[in-house]
Amino acid sequence: MVTRFGRSVRARLTLFASLAMALLCVVVSAFVLYAVRTTAVGYRTNEALTAALRVVHLVKRDELPARISSEVDGIQVVDAAGRVVSTTANLTGRPPMSRLTPARDNAGRTQVVCDLPVFPGRCEILVVLRVYERDGDWLVYAARAMVPRYVHPAVLGFLGGDSLALVALTWFGVSRAMARTRTPITRLEQAVERQRRFVADASHDLRSPITAMRVQIEEALLYPADADWRRTGAALLSGLDRLEAIVGDLLTLARLDAGALADREPVDLAELVGAETARPRSKPVITTLRPGVTVMGDRLQLARLLTNLLDNAERHAESQVVVAVRRHLGLAVLEVLDDGAGIAPDQREVVFQRFTRLAAARDRDGGGTGLGLAIAREIALAHAGTLTLEDSDRGARFVMRLPITEG
Repeated sequence: MVTRFGRSVRARLTLFASLAMALLCVVVSAFVLYAVRTTAVGYRTNEALTAALRVVHLVKRDELPARISSEVDGIQVVDAAGRVVSTTANLTGRPPMSRLTPARDNAGRTQVVCDLPVFPGRCEILVVLRVYERDGDWLVYAARAMVPRYVHPAVLGFLGGDSLALVALTWFGVSRAMARTRTPITRLEQAVERQRRFVADASHDLRSPITAMRVQIEEALLYPADADWRRTGAALLSGLDRLEAIVGDLLTLARLDAGALADREPVDLAELVGAETARPRSKPVITTLRPGVTVMGDRLQLARLLTNLLDNAERHAESQVVVAVRRHLGLAVLEVLDDGAGIAPDQREVVFQRFTRLAAARDRDGGGTGLGLAIAREIALAHAGTLTLEDSDRGARFVMRLPITEG
């Protein structure tokens, strides 16, 4: 009965976690799709407006040709008598594409129009500009195809593929964690707590970049004529990069929570440090490495731990970072020390909590995810070791201890 109950609960928890991840993916994908489409619509509107303005300049300089060359879908120039006096080649001999005109107190107008006689069965972003001439008002029309709601099949494929991968990874990770249960009730409670913490972590830090991106889009839409769409697009891409970094770190934590440790192999810590510190950094890295300090573990995970510690030290160091590898009391010891302001003793455990970023960290690194040190500690624990913040004369001194492997 207990086994059957455990299996039932495991299945329900796995399904619940997968559905929660699927819902999160749908919400994030919908917002990303909306942001990308809004940016694309602004870009195409700007294309049509730019093309129309070029034609206005030709009219004012009396250099208007009978045929206009342009990359937009179509352009027409209509004189004061309502005759088409210039057009792109695809609209030759066609009547005016629209009767849309700017308001009396305005020189231009932009509107999405569907089923225009010259473009049946589709919607166009139509820009019309008024040109004041001696014989009356001329109108310049420029049309650009409206962006589909799905933007492009490749965008749907990318978002759908990533969502399916995240849901599958969640299902696999939870199923694997639950399948290892030997004491069903205790392990089930732990699994529930892991999933609760995972969902809480995700909602905690995904909200900030999403809110910032929404404000940027709403501000641009409120004043579309004055908006800098290129700058808005760059800001949205920055927000998407932050979302991607957060999701990536959350997935790493989920795999560590599920006990996902890949192939174990002998890893020489001195060689690992030498390879990681060979990459250029903004602060000099001084190393004191004892060769032959070998541990059994996942090389990629240990490299991730070291990189996270180095990134943290680099952000807070004043002039240099020191890395040491040695043996002590039968353990392999890795130390990463910076010469910055250090961390108060009562904050030494707080920094390892998920999404914890002290005031100094926020000032130095506004784009971090707040998960780097939490991931580093989880990797150390997965290798039957420890990662602590210990005393030092100056700065912060992170110390990892792992069981050493002889031979």
